[in-house]
Amino acid sequence: MKKASVIAILLIVSNFTAAQPHNMLSLLDDQVNAFNKQDVEKLVANVTDDMKYFYITADELIVETTGKPAFEAAMTSYFKSGKTPHSVIESYVIDGSRISFKEVVSHINAKGEKISSSAMGVYQYKDDKIVRAWYFID
Repeated sequence: MKKASVIAILLIVSNFTAAQPHNMLSLLDDQVNAFNKQDVEKLVANVTDDMKYFYITADELIVETTGKPAFEAAMTSYFKSGKTPHSVIESYVIDGSRISFKEVVSHINAKGEKISSSAMGVYQYKDDKIVRAWYFID
């Protein structure tokens, strides 16, 4: 088999097995929109049954949730805090089955002041759903 044929076959196979960039962007956008609407049902629909959600600080790795039920409970609790958060993705990079992004989340506090925080996030995709989420926070 010619070298060019082997390369073409590998490219075709990789296109069917890896998460597609447009699907990854669409799912990230869908997740952000669901977050901004506080639509827990949609947030949960976008993750795999065995999804894991991690926080990474300067000193430790924290497993925030494991599985859909725990993720659903965490999001429900977060939105019951009384805040009305709004997320904006400022930039992103796609690498294989992962998309990394800079996210800024803001809300208005009790004094009427806008409070914002940013984090670097990474989602790993499997079968067009989020299987792992890492958030790097201070």
